[in-house]
Amino acid sequence: MADSLLNVKKRITTVMSIKKITNAMKLIASSRYNKMKSQFEANDPYYESMKKAMLISLKYINFDDIKHIPTCLLENNSNKSLYIVVSSTLGLSGSYFYNLTKLIDQKIDKNSDVIFIGQKAYKKYKNDVNHAYTDYINLLDELTFGNVKYFRHYLDNLYKTNNYKDVYIIYTAYINSFETSCKIEKVLPLDKEPLQSDNIDNIEPLFDPSPSTVLDLIVPHYLDALLYRYFLESALSEQTCRKNSMENASTSADKLIENLKLLYNKVRQQNITNEITEIVSGSNTHDPIDFI
Repeated sequence: MADSLLNVKKRITTVMSIKKITNAMKLIASSRYNKMKSQFEANDPYYESMKKAMLISLKYINFDDIKHIPTCLLENNSNKSLYIVVSSTLGLSGSYFYNLTKLIDQKIDKNSDVIFIGQKAYKKYKNDVNHAYTDYINLLDELTFGNVKYFRHYLDNLYKTNNYKDVYIIYTAYINSFETSCKIEKVLPLDKEPLQSDNIDNIEPLFDPSPSTVLDLIVPHYLDALLYRYFLESALSEQTCRKNSMENASTSADKLIENLKLLYNKVRQQNITNEITEIVSGSNTHDPIDFI
């Protein structure tokens, strides 16, 4: 029984130590979550402005004149797709990577070319794809608008030189502080018809020198904001999952500590009861002493 008490006490001490770690990790994840959320929300006005400017310009573009249309609006004569997979590098983020793998398994096979961003997806799928691009695998470690701009140039060159039919991004979308969702979105070529059907102010702008020239200047900035939005959303979702995972771990640790303390008190009370019983039983077995 003494050994049982000692083991329970050791388990309580161990769980309390683990709880300190999970609490610390929850605070770190919460801090990063707040930072990423601020950046994500700050990017929205710029993204919406670039999108609106592009939509207005598209209304006045002649798509029959291919020479004056940006490459990202043209479809290549190819049957091959390029995928961008945005995953994490660190673990302890709950179901973040597991949910992502379920979507990746549906879309990617041995013939797929993939740009990996994040170490986890690369380590899991590097031998299961046709070609793995790793030039920007650590992009999320230093996620700045400037670095995303360099990535957009890199992506644009791959799209033009390798003649990919289209480019898709597989990422985790942020819903709220408790929920995320894995999605796949088409990045290139930009869909002209859905964009033109959006609700836009009925304004006839003045273009200098021409609508195609203005569009050619706007589209790269729009793509920068769009890609930056995807990456920020993925990073925000990762911190959301990690924050919630560490919070759940701390809550579970509290419940386990409470149960172990009840077990400790139960075993301790049982030991005391057994000792009292042994004393009483021992006294009853002795013969009575006769006094003369």
